[in-house]
Amino acid sequence: MGARSGEIAPSAGEQSPGRPRLRRRGGRRIPGWVLLAVLVALGALGAFTTVSVLSVRADLIAARDALERGKSELLAGDASAARSSFVLARERFSAAQSWAGNPVLRVVGWLPLVGRTPDAVVGIAAAGTETAQAAVDIASAVADLPGGLAALAPANGAVPIERIAPIAEAVTRADTLTGQALQTIVDAPDTLLIGVGSARHEAETRLRELHDTIHAAAQILTGLPGFLGASGPQRYFFGAQNPAELRGTGGIMGAYSILTIDRGRFAFSPFRPIQSLPILPLDRVEPPNADYARNYDQFRGGRRFWTAINLMPDFPSVAQAILNGYRAVTGDRLDGVITADPFALQALLKITGPTEVPGYGVRITADTVIPFTTNEAYSLFRTPEQRKRVLGDVAESVFERFVSNAAPNLGALKTVARTAAAGHIQAFSTDPDMEEGLRASSVGGALRPANDFLQVVVNSAAGSKVDYYQQRSISYAVRLEPDNLARGTARVMLTNQAPTSGQPRYVIGPYQPTEADGRVGPVVRHLHAGESVALTSVYCGSTCVPQSATLDGHPTDAARRTDLGVPYAQAYFPITSGQTAELAVSWTVRDGWTGNSSGGTYRLTFVNQVTIRPTRLHVEIAPPPGMSVSSVSGGMHIQGGRAVYDGVPGIRLELDVSFRPPLLMRLWRDVLRFLRQPAIRF
Repeated sequence: MGARSGEIAPSAGEQSPGRPRLRRRGGRRIPGWVLLAVLVALGALGAFTTVSVLSVRADLIAARDALERGKSELLAGDASAARSSFVLARERFSAAQSWAGNPVLRVVGWLPLVGRTPDAVVGIAAAGTETAQAAVDIASAVADLPGGLAALAPANGAVPIERIAPIAEAVTRADTLTGQALQTIVDAPDTLLIGVGSARHEAETRLRELHDTIHAAAQILTGLPGFLGASGPQRYFFGAQNPAELRGTGGIMGAYSILTIDRGRFAFSPFRPIQSLPILPLDRVEPPNADYARNYDQFRGGRRFWTAINLMPDFPSVAQAILNGYRAVTGDRLDGVITADPFALQALLKITGPTEVPGYGVRITADTVIPFTTNEAYSLFRTPEQRKRVLGDVAESVFERFVSNAAPNLGALKTVARTAAAGHIQAFSTDPDMEEGLRASSVGGALRPANDFLQVVVNSAAGSKVDYYQQRSISYAVRLEPDNLARGTARVMLTNQAPTSGQPRYVIGPYQPTEADGRVGPVVRHLHAGESVALTSVYCGSTCVPQSATLDGHPTDAARRTDLGVPYAQAYFPITSGQTAELAVSWTVRDGWTGNSSGGTYRLTFVNQVTIRPTRLHVEIAPPPGMSVSSVSGGMHIQGGRAVYDGVPGIRLELDVSFRPPLLMRLWRDVLRFLRQPAIRF
């Protein structure tokens, strides 16, 4: 039949209507086998890509688990097993790196936008390989010690200085490797990632923390032999801090000794009340820095010079003030400052067992040392000198018993490390390199703020020991907003549970200048027995701007000051026995979170103050509008769309929260942001 009007009849060999053929340009057909080959190739590429991705994921998970296992084995004292686990982790990271770098996935890497994911995976795996090698080096050095880590513990009255150098060398190498690993992960893509965005962020966060820790450890271990008197006797001002009367670095230093360390052996001079040191006018003692003089000299006039010397929460500044003051009144130059509190003594007594304190006729145990030294002793001893010396004398007895163990003890070494990390032992060295390492660790007690930061410091102004009865709870509500802004409100609740009778005036007051001379701050009125007076400072991040403050719900004129670049609001108020006072401070923080409209992360650093009764902390973090919380760090949970922490923190707590908008919105914003980037930079 002929073709209908307006139609063209197919010529011979052409496809009939209803079975169209693909054509090339110019009308040439694409053979079916080509199409089939393309489909097969794409299918094979997809299958191989899937297999590769699954293999990479399995290797990364296995490597991570091996690292965690090795860490546990090393801390448990089995360095050989730890080394094997770290070697396995290195191998699995290397395998993941090989899978991620195979030619097929590299082809995927050429694809626009999507191709950033393989590059990120390669970066994660490469950083993991370098990190695992760092762990292998450390474990190998420990395994070579006779007895492993326990070989570093004090024994027969001395610390084995000669065994520190090999560990210091290994940790220094690990410092270099983790620094390289961190740079590798930083250079890896961080946007337009499919399935690995959160893994890359977590890897960078953990690696940054690990590198900071290892860097500080390398500096400390390198300087430790000198600190312990390897090249000659080193002399330190040793202060016994009592948190029953709070100060910025922990508690009032009621007694002091000069500690000499010679070739790892410790010797204390007799402890004396700190008030026994001569007092010079402030203008004859050089301040450690301008902020210390401007913010705290007002409290240190007259007889309060030594009892108010540690109001500032930055231990390096306080230590330098102590050294300057001691040199001014004695002409003697010391090599550093060490402090310890009753919690440190409690930890050591758990290792050594009970001890008799010479001259007191008292048997001290781990269960009794804190209540005895911070409260009960003041009823037992009537003379001011005994009351002021008792904590120092107990500290001397406990420390000397600890270092005189007959044999190395891994438990002893771990106890000292945990106690120092918890802020109960603090140290300052006049050696600049050693001090730099100390400042980067909890042992150094330095004021170290972060993007968003919260630290509450109470200095007792009652001149008594009623902080023994104080209960503290802190809440912090923060709302994240566009343009990386954060708005926060911190609330500090102090409850005074001190008795009004049944305790000596030295403990519960009221303050009498003839009996104690440690009172800080102005006398606003006559105090009553059991009453506390809190000079309270609330610190925030270095870019924060305090805006308002209230006391018990009413506006209050809180002073706005800065310590070493860290802003804080300060208020001074009494709390009668049985009452609670609440100080609330609100602020805004520029650069309070990192990221953009496609998502981001927020980190809060909370620094605790050592108190007799543990502090309770509650934190709520609301993500930016249009975003939801995607992950939180350990100890947190998601409740009502917010990230929540509620618990009893240690000396330093890091809380991390990640958030993002819905998937399609996030991808669209990523694409737009990618396309806006200039193709050529001049």
